[in-house]
Amino acid sequence: MLTIKDISEKFNISKSTLYGWEKERPEIFAYLQRADDKYEELRDITIILQKHAKTIKATFELKEIEFIITLKLKINDAKDIEYLHLLYSQAIAHEIKQRAPFVMPIYTKIEQLNLVERYIFASNYKEILLKLPKIKEERTGLIEHYFKPFLC
Repeated sequence: MLTIKDISEKFNISKSTLYGWEKERPEIFAYLQRADDKYEELRDITIILQKHAKTIKATFELKEIEFIITLKLKINDAKDIEYLHLLYSQAIAHEIKQRAPFVMPIYTKIEQLNLVERYIFASNYKEILLKLPKIKEERTGLIEHYFKPFLC
């Protein structure tokens, strides 16, 4: 747990403010005291996920990932990650009739991802939506970088 001095230095909050929060806002103060613990826990989880990503069976083609990105799926919480294949199916409903041979195998590939793989996929997906440049060459490189474990 962090001390008042540690919190003050780490978050640039005056010690007098922290002493006040310790008495008046104990939930905020307690959260700041545990901030280092949460950071280390998040770091450990990230390392585990990166190691797991190396074991993912690559089944997606670049054009499939590019298509999924064009759908701009709204992935907000764990339930969306768990049911990512259903989110995808809702987004492609209008495409199924004309493009079934292309869009349906993608559904199957998403459905076959386990929950951890879906989490990694969704995290990379959300990250890339924020960073996608307009230039095609840069887009391809970025997609290949973020989805490397999934691309065959």
